[in-house]
Amino acid sequence: MDAAPKPNSVASRTILYILLVVVLLFLAFPIYYMVITSLKTPSEAYRLPPTLWPQNLSVESYPYVVGAWNYWRTLGNTVLVAGTAALTATVLGGICAYGFSRMEFTGKTILYGILVATIAIPGMVTVGPVFLAYKDLRLLDTHIGLILIFAAEFIPVAFLTLFSYFKAIPKELDEAAAMDGSSLLDTMFRIIFPIAMPGFAVTFLLLFIAGWNDFLFASTLTITPDTRLLTVRLFEIPVRGDPNTIPYDLIAAGGVLILLPLVPILLRVQRQLVEGILAGAVKE
Repeated sequence: MDAAPKPNSVASRTILYILLVVVLLFLAFPIYYMVITSLKTPSEAYRLPPTLWPQNLSVESYPYVVGAWNYWRTLGNTVLVAGTAALTATVLGGICAYGFSRMEFTGKTILYGILVATIAIPGMVTVGPVFLAYKDLRLLDTHIGLILIFAAEFIPVAFLTLFSYFKAIPKELDEAAAMDGSSLLDTMFRIIFPIAMPGFAVTFLLLFIAGWNDFLFASTLTITPDTRLLTVRLFEIPVRGDPNTIPYDLIAAGGVLILLPLVPILLRVQRQLVEGILAGAVKE
């Protein structure tokens, strides 16, 4: 017969579950409050103390925001910019990471340090020079300009993330491929990259979300509504009625419309995301 669980073990597990529930409630409450605020009437959204459930459910804020934002066009802009930048950075960062994990050359340590150090440079420091350069290059208010700056910002992150995946893959695979006559590029694209595909998927998803949520460059380098992204449009939430009144219901509805497209993606790939992150933590 199995031994009965020890009281200390049961108590520890109970405390752990209670803490987990508390943390989940703490993380989920802002999202819950944003959703229920978007379903309130304007007058109830301003009420103090705030209500935790709408007395009169209303969805009028959603069509208002969709029309004022030209939501579907703005959503397409965001998917295009974030997706292209994330894909570009993932591929280029992966090639760079593979080279650093497999090759030895002069100055490797210094270059590695420089690449990692660029992650610590805040965007606020570079936004001014980038704006002036884009003005001269006529890249202001263009999607290609946003894609380039996002990709440049993401490449060091992709490099650092994928470097750990390649380090976890035995070098014997490269040596065996070389003995069979495979070139470096063939080995990289046909053998190593497929093995590291979970790492590529996780990296792409994380960078895609980062591009989706970016505000600094998206607001500074775009001007017209035709090139704006969702986060910037939230900052430009339309005023309804009194211009001195903050439209909390519209702001909440805008937040829901920004978050909503990501929910099915995250629910669909959550298992692969966790597996990919754990795979990158395994060292040879």
